Amino acid sequence: MRFVAVRFGFFTDPDATRYCYLRLRRLKEAIKNPKIVDAVIRELEVPTDGARGSSLREKMAAVDLHIDRLRADETSVWYGAPPAEVLSAAIFSARKTAEGAAGDLFSDVGGKGDLAGPITSWLGVTGFKAYNERPAGMPGVDVIGYQVGRLMTKPRILGIGLENEPGQLGPTLERMAAFAEHTHATYLACTPALAAELLVAYVNEPQVHRWDAAALRNKLAALGFGLLLVEGDAVSESLAPRERKPDLAKVMESLAARQKKGSAGP
Repeated sequence: MRFVAVRFGFFTDPDATRYCYLRLRRLKEAIKNPKIVDAVIRELEVPTDGARGSSLREKMAAVDLHIDRLRADETSVWYGAPPAEVLSAAIFSARKTAEGAAGDLFSDVGGKGDLAGPITSWLGVTGFKAYNERPAGMPGVDVIGYQVGRLMTKPRILGIGLENEPGQLGPTLERMAAFAEHTHATYLACTPALAAELLVAYVNEPQVHRWDAAALRNKLAALGFGLLLVEGDAVSESLAPRERKPDLAKVMESLAARQKKGSAGP
């Protein structure tokens, strides 16, 4: 067997580059763990020739060769996909069978409420404040951020939808679209785990025969939405949103009217 390694590229930024929404730095660390590699071998059905005692280096060589075969097979969902994308997607799908070794690789959370704190902190770091005075249950986005105009900045309003359930993405995007005209920019915020799960869901749709790493990004870009990935307390922009030019006077009037209506009660 020839010994090779999954090709990541010599000049690839390990923190900015993602495969199946997993940071390259974390992916490189993951494949150093024998339990994760064994889970990938099972997930991709990598032939091992019965060599149970193979070294980690030998196992990764077998994984690499098998990924090359999958990428060259026109009947495979992995046909033409980058090797690292196949590897990362396999880790995601196999992470629950890796005997706990995969840990928090994809930054799973219990519910979308867990995203609110990191997003609010991110708004503060980027010069925005969360608009907390709107009535509960107000249709639209989950978090509104505003930036007061000053000498070197213009007033801006951001709308951010939070999601952690794949089945709720459609309704969430519909609510975001209804509110988008009131914002300068609109984002979907989720974990890498949800983003990866959405890619898995997409490839399993009828008439879809290839893994598409850009499926979620394309869906959001078509709506003009950006994508924020939440990893613990850290938030990073994975896709920039389309800029809009809302009428700020009308926006604030609308927010004030909804606040007054919400405060009045039934």
